[in-house]
Amino acid sequence: MDEQQIDWSKLSKKERRKLAKEQKKQREVSQKKQGNIGRWIVIGTVVALVVLGGFWFFRESSKPLPGSLLPDQGRDHVSKASWGKFEYNSNPPTSGPHDAVWIKAGVYDQPQGDGHLVHSLEHGYVVISYRCEAQSAKRKAQNTGTGSAEMDKDCLDFVNKLKERVEKDSWKLILIPRPNLDTNFALTAWRRIDKFKTEEASIERVNNFIDSLRNHGPEQTME
Repeated sequence: MDEQQIDWSKLSKKERRKLAKEQKKQREVSQKKQGNIGRWIVIGTVVALVVLGGFWFFRESSKPLPGSLLPDQGRDHVSKASWGKFEYNSNPPTSGPHDAVWIKAGVYDQPQGDGHLVHSLEHGYVVISYRCEAQSAKRKAQNTGTGSAEMDKDCLDFVNKLKERVEKDSWKLILIPRPNLDTNFALTAWRRIDKFKTEEASIERVNNFIDSLRNHGPEQTME
């Protein structure tokens, strides 16, 4: 019965008590129904989030890692005198014997020893190596014995973008020139490598490699 249609003045005391009791019961039933609906909404929302989260995790975890996986050549610490006696299975190397000292994060203008860089990879670093000498000019300089190899402007432009990227977030990142690199760019992490020419270069490609493989080395460090 609608409360607004009830003329309480015409009801006896007993009828008022009975009606009030009935109305209270109706309110409790209504509140209980609303509470159940609210709980089912919350449960449904939680279930949906769990399902979506599980789907996202499965999708992300099933994505192939960037670059190529190389055989593990070990992680022994050796003296600098032993570096040249060992042949790494890639250029740049991604695993193998290395020096006890590693290269810290940052942008470098001069090449560094492979023994140091491999140790950095062991700590979960990503090393970005580059070589921007134009091959035609390099061969000409070698044949004539005069002058120096001309630098590829597009390659240098991308190196500048990489410098900005590393300087913005340098944690466990190294950008370094590599004169003996057989392409323009190489991204390396422990046992993984992605090599490409300037025309194939993009910051998205670099970021994908970093996001997927940074801090995934066999030795976890807090640096």
